Amino acid sequence: MIIIVRKTRIKFWYPLLIIVSVIFFLTKDKLYYLVFQPGRKYGVAFNAERARLGIAVLPDTWVTNDKLSETKVWYPVNRPDSGSFRSSKIVVVKSGSILYDGDTYLRIVRDKYEKLTVGYRYTDTSVWEYKYYNPSIGTDENNITKYRADSILNNWGLEYK
Repeated sequence: MIIIVRKTRIKFWYPLLIIVSVIFFLTKDKLYYLVFQPGRKYGVAFNAERARLGIAVLPDTWVTNDKLSETKVWYPVNRPDSGSFRSSKIVVVKSGSILYDGDTYLRIVRDKYEKLTVGYRYTDTSVWEYKYYNPSIGTDENNITKYRADSILNNWGLEYK
């Protein structure tokens, strides 16, 4: 009798173990990001480190829809339709470590716009990058210098903070 009960328990546990293993294998990345969300670690909680490095901080009123993703894009709830403003912050995380933190600035006048991206790459030799895009000039983003990026932001009435 005891042997039959043990065999019956094993019979039920084995398929259950296989099902749980398959579910874990198929959803391990999403499960990891559900439990250890990079948005918590590299969101507003990371602002002290951003300030130390000179990176624009993430306002606590900004939101993201990227719940289970390594790449997070934050933006203001009420983004303007025209003028010059900071449009978004993008943070790229890989295997729990931050790789990139960038800010996008827009200048929209009537139906024309310009875009400036200021980004910081976390590598062995941490690197700043500045990219400018104006569709009336060309179809590609152009790498520019820090001096030129500051000049553009100044011209738009903004500064990098």
